[in-house]
Amino acid sequence: MDSTDLSVIKLDAPMRGRKITADYVADALREAIQSGSLPDGAVLKQAAIAERLGVSRVPVREAMRHLMAEGLIQSRAHHVAVVRSLSLSRIAEVYDYRALVEGHMTERAVPKLTEADLGRLRAKNEEMKSASSHTTWLRLNNEFHAVILKASGDETGLELVEQLRLRSERYVRMWSGGKGVQNREDVNAEHAEVIELIAAGKAKKARQAIERHIRHTGERVVASGTDFGRANGLVGAGDSG
Repeated sequence: MDSTDLSVIKLDAPMRGRKITADYVADALREAIQSGSLPDGAVLKQAAIAERLGVSRVPVREAMRHLMAEGLIQSRAHHVAVVRSLSLSRIAEVYDYRALVEGHMTERAVPKLTEADLGRLRAKNEEMKSASSHTTWLRLNNEFHAVILKASGDETGLELVEQLRLRSERYVRMWSGGKGVQNREDVNAEHAEVIELIAAGKAKKARQAIERHIRHTGERVVASGTDFGRANGLVGAGDSG
């Protein structure tokens, strides 16, 4: 079985100075996977990761369980896991489910969102227009959606959305070279529509608008993956895992 270059896993100086936990190991692995430093199919051996991070195998084993639950890695025999890959059809499914879950949560949130919340939504949308990098833009986008989702009070829904987001976001970075696949003007316009529908108290229409918005994003991601596969001589950008 091929070995993986684990030097791509970053060792944050502040992290090294504190008590090592499974959360630290999970964060380090998750960042390497999300950034594409650990690509699809990369082999992850517990012993090698423990040595790289200077920890025992116990927190590594626990961290891997967390990442398996998030759908980022899958288990193999002999204390080995691999970075999980997704086919384009599976990624499309991820965005379909996100649309359904976020739509449901948005409809629940509308009666609970305050004028202060609306102010935050408008501010986030404005900040996104001038974001200097895709990383900043993506953070603001996630914060925009979080304002609505948290207002729903649906803790299970929040967990589901986070898991689905983690499964797809790394492909956006990889296929776009870190620049993102979204048309910023389109996203800002779709966000503005959602804000106005929430302000008008139109819960069902807000739900429909957020569902359209997320499905549009999914379509852009799948199209980007298709282009990436063709440009790199790949049959598909990801397997059926």
